[in-house]
Amino acid sequence: MKAVPTAVRDRLGWVGLAVRIVLALVWGWASLSKIAHPLTFVQAVRAYDATPEWLSKAIGYGLPVLELSIAILLLVGLITRYAAAVSVVLLLVFLVGIVQAAARNIKIECGCFGGGGVTTSTAYTLDILRDLGLIVLSVYLVVFALTKFSVDEALIKSEMVPGLTAKQAKSEKNVRRYRAARAAAEVELRHKQRYLALGTAAVVVLVSLIAVGVQGGRAKIDTSAVASTNASATTGVRVGNVQSPVTVDLYEDPQCPICKQLEQSGLGTDLEAKTKATNIKVNYHLMSFLDSSSNGNKYSSRAANALYCASDTSAAVFVKLHDIMYGKTSGKDNQPAEGTKGVPDSTLIAWGKQAGVSSATFSTCVSGQQHKGLVTAVTEEASKAGVSGTPTVFVAGKRIGAVNAVPTVAQIDAAITKALASAKSTAAPSPTPAATTSGSVSPSVSSSPSVSSSKSVSSSKSASASSSASASSSK
Repeated sequence: MKAVPTAVRDRLGWVGLAVRIVLALVWGWASLSKIAHPLTFVQAVRAYDATPEWLSKAIGYGLPVLELSIAILLLVGLITRYAAAVSVVLLLVFLVGIVQAAARNIKIECGCFGGGGVTTSTAYTLDILRDLGLIVLSVYLVVFALTKFSVDEALIKSEMVPGLTAKQAKSEKNVRRYRAARAAAEVELRHKQRYLALGTAAVVVLVSLIAVGVQGGRAKIDTSAVASTNASATTGVRVGNVQSPVTVDLYEDPQCPICKQLEQSGLGTDLEAKTKATNIKVNYHLMSFLDSSSNGNKYSSRAANALYCASDTSAAVFVKLHDIMYGKTSGKDNQPAEGTKGVPDSTLIAWGKQAGVSSATFSTCVSGQQHKGLVTAVTEEASKAGVSGTPTVFVAGKRIGAVNAVPTVAQIDAAITKALASAKSTAAPSPTPAATTSGSVSPSVSSSPSVSSSKSVSSSKSASASSSASASSSK
């Protein structure tokens, strides 16, 4: 193979230095933003709907530290070729993930630089082009790994054998010694490079594994901050008679414009009527993933917190505040437009009073975000349940419509009707009273009085089991 001229090698080294710095900054930025919010990044990984739960957590907790390790290695120029090769592999995985999400019409942010998860708008083309550009830069370092101002370069220089002067080169003995010294130095250099690569790789793997445990601990939700009078992390706010035969689980974000459209198309009125008729019970899961769409004031989290504060008063007050948030006042939508600043806490408190909140603690609960832990817990449980967008609706444990497709009120109503019919058909029939004549007891009853009693008990157990199964499915 023809040797690369020194001048060309120097130019490639300077270009490599610039590429190293760019990639190091990109990986460093990406990793630190994810390390700061481990739970959010796990939810972003789940949103791709491509990995089992254990792997989603391993990626969510361990990947950011691996990315940080790559950033450090590239910044100092240590085992540059291997670090760049890992960079290529990770970027290819990210690229495949984005392409499959786009092909499946899953609306998510890539989560490449923190945040991520479900969204109402996407930028897949930009994400794909960016990843392709970073792959090209990483491949450059795989091919031309020796760069300026790097540990790799310093290591090579430390094993260099001084060349012979013109006078020394005239001696065959000196030439043989020089060649032997160069051969020995090359062997020593390969040994050092091999041991350094293996040792560094072992450290990176060990640190990444430790990070899984550490980040997992940081991602735990404080259960003491989740307690609420009429709400829980798994059920959200429970509205309706617990004995109602059918459970509807409704997942929404206060900032979600499509949720507002569904509510204003008649969903709230429809569910309220069926709830009052004790046909259904509704679990409202108010999530917060669109904080970035409220121009920095985290409207999703604050509005969801206010709704849970209202539920402390009663489920009825919660429903009224819920309707106000998704409704209109003086002909104008109360929900702030996506990308604009959300309303302040004072407006949320005023809406609460409009909904009938009488407790003096409501304003404190809103301004102090006392149910912030509950909002986080509900969002996490929704992520675990495979909710990758809002609104998402389950009726009797079955998702309405395709994943990431917005259900209509008609679809939800049809599913409720079907579930009610199924619940009615599976309920055990009541025993028919035996006919009597002239005050005498029918032979069928007198011959086996215990059968009627047994059927009655069985019917009661069956109805109870049906109600229990419905409640379980909502979780």
